[in-house]
Amino acid sequence: MELELRETKHPITLANDAFNELVAIEDQKAGLLGMLRFFFDKSRLAKWQKKHGIYEFALLDKVMSGTPLIILEGDVGCGKTALANCIGTPLAKALDKRVIAFETPSNIRGSGRVGEISSRITEAFSKVKSSLRGDDIGLFIIDEADDLATDREQNQAHHEDKAGLNVLIKQIDLVARDSTNIAVMLITNRLKVLDPAVVRRASQVITFARPNRSGRAEVFRSMLKGLNPSDDDVSELVEASERNDRPFCFSDLFQKIGRQALMSAIAEDRPFDKSILLNFITKVEPSPTI
Repeated sequence: MELELRETKHPITLANDAFNELVAIEDQKAGLLGMLRFFFDKSRLAKWQKKHGIYEFALLDKVMSGTPLIILEGDVGCGKTALANCIGTPLAKALDKRVIAFETPSNIRGSGRVGEISSRITEAFSKVKSSLRGDDIGLFIIDEADDLATDREQNQAHHEDKAGLNVLIKQIDLVARDSTNIAVMLITNRLKVLDPAVVRRASQVITFARPNRSGRAEVFRSMLKGLNPSDDDVSELVEASERNDRPFCFSDLFQKIGRQALMSAIAEDRPFDKSILLNFITKVEPSPTI
């Protein structure tokens, strides 16, 4: 079974628009972009060192020699994958370099043959490295990372899974040791099942949660952008979407409520407004939590 990584070259307009449209996760956006710039923006570091006369600094040496691994974790439908897929463009603009994002396919584990997981992980990292040219920056995105990085101590962990995990750790270490222009991003809904050796190597763990009241207000303002909603309209939508036991996630609000409301407005040839959103808020159940 051939291994094919999806490649996206940045900057591109589509990713730029997607990044700007991600609302209510500003801290996560800033945190991810900031860490990636820390990994790759050597001129920025050099200017800082020169300005402040800091050259022999043990903490700086230790941090700079860390592993370029970032874990994006949190509940389903809260923007982890969406952010990972578009972060390449703001990074490319900040660095003034080409950034290539590589995404693992759904069949990364292969067909189950002995040793296949390990060989495919090695092949994936090799393809990322060989695809970069000059001062290109590579972002290797591994979605649903618990498929490859499950804790070795779990009772159900198979020998092949343990072997694959060992190879994954080795490859991540090689990225750091060889000083490649590559950052690895692991995306998971279940941080607790990841092997501690993987989590320990992460330079940053960024957590995504379901939107609170202020977050939902941003979502509804985004949905109604151009229609001039009043503060009272937005407050009513926020109140109607309050679920203490199981909150709505971002995809619930945009894809289920927002999309269905828009489709209904078009089908019924009626305006898209607060009332139609309120109607679907009462009909849609929040996605189950993990």
